[in-house]
Amino acid sequence: MVFINVGLSKCYWNQYFAAISVNLISLSYGGVICWTSASYIYLKEDSNHFETGVLTNEQLGLITAALSPGSLAGAFFFGWLADKIGRKRCLLFTALPMLAHWLIICFARNPWQLAVARFLGGTIGGSSYTVISIYITEIAQDSLRSTLGMITSLALASGYLLINTLGYFLHYITVAWIMTIIPLAFLVLFAFNPESPHYLAQRNRKKAERSLRYYRGISSSSDANEEFQQELSRLCQSEDEKPRKLQLCWHDFTNRKARKAYFIGLGLILTNQFNGCLTMQNYMTFIFAEAGSNLPPMLSAIIVSAIILLGTFLSTNFAGHAGRKTLLLGSISGIFLGESIMASYYYLTSKGYETSMFNWLPIATFSLVQFSSTFGIWSVTVPLIAELTPPKIRSIVVRVQIVTMFLLSSVIAKIFPQLCEALGMPIVFFIFSGFSFIFIVFIAIFVPETKGKSIQAIQDSL
Repeated sequence: MVFINVGLSKCYWNQYFAAISVNLISLSYGGVICWTSASYIYLKEDSNHFETGVLTNEQLGLITAALSPGSLAGAFFFGWLADKIGRKRCLLFTALPMLAHWLIICFARNPWQLAVARFLGGTIGGSSYTVISIYITEIAQDSLRSTLGMITSLALASGYLLINTLGYFLHYITVAWIMTIIPLAFLVLFAFNPESPHYLAQRNRKKAERSLRYYRGISSSSDANEEFQQELSRLCQSEDEKPRKLQLCWHDFTNRKARKAYFIGLGLILTNQFNGCLTMQNYMTFIFAEAGSNLPPMLSAIIVSAIILLGTFLSTNFAGHAGRKTLLLGSISGIFLGESIMASYYYLTSKGYETSMFNWLPIATFSLVQFSSTFGIWSVTVPLIAELTPPKIRSIVVRVQIVTMFLLSSVIAKIFPQLCEALGMPIVFFIFSGFSFIFIVFIAIFVPETKGKSIQAIQDSL
């Protein structure tokens, strides 16, 4: 197990603490994502709580949709803020919208207030996918970067399971009060970590050295070994070079390495969205109903959340051994297999074949698809993009790629019901599986392996 074997070494302790404490943001955002499904029954049936009475489907749609524009705003704003004031202070600032989201839910008395809360909650997602990925990439040693980068997905999956489990037993307002503990804990714990050494190296060499010593578990300069000194030398730059390197020009975005990194990154974003996994999660109640499931929707949500968490945990422990490319190929192959079987089942059912003895198959394949997606596609995509992108333009490029991902997610989620109505469920799932096969070929040919490589070595391989 990566967490056990690697984690016992003193030089890794501070990196683990930093990655876990910063991902309390992601834990909270996982709860934000699944809050509407976890609270659906209360929102539809509680006629006394809201001034407008029971919420209509249109109002619920507004509340659900408010998350995506918040994510877009958060990706732009927090990505910009991270370059202006530093990764640490930017991340600490995210505790404000995080706390506001849960508090507004506690006191909301109309759907517009809930929509505002969801928008603020969405901004947390923008920071989770951009600033956290950059921060972890910049503090992690080469041998640990894959594992630390995947803690974000592990925290998100834990948030899914936490909010659905709490929502199954408690009223959604009680759940919101409990969730306010997370941003407060984040403020206390993450404050102990220093700024990213990469960010400081552009501004203050001494502070960068102190930061790097902290993250490498070196107590003083006299304890620094040759490997540390080499890393520090590569990291820091002279005062004379600083202004020139901080200034961006068009060539920084159009040179061969930048173009190739952006091409691969865009392919990974398309893979992340067009395989259909996220859409399936958003519409899992509808899909389970079509499959003839007799399980209550909330219990189904808990089961799926547990499967997502299991897949993410296994991928986190496997990443240090297998590498990102291997995880991606295994992940998308499992998705292709599950969606192909699911599409075939729906096709045979639509043609009148007797499939009642296989009513369990769609639920099993749905679980396979979700398990496979968390095993690589969801957990690897953003950290890999951050690794491949040249450091000088990393913040901007990752921000653009994340915005693209949120836009595609909104569009696909919006048109899925219309596609099912126009084409039929079997054709839609055949389309998803077809995209998955294309992405298997793309990953095998174009995506490089980054396991155990330094950032410079990764850049040299492009």
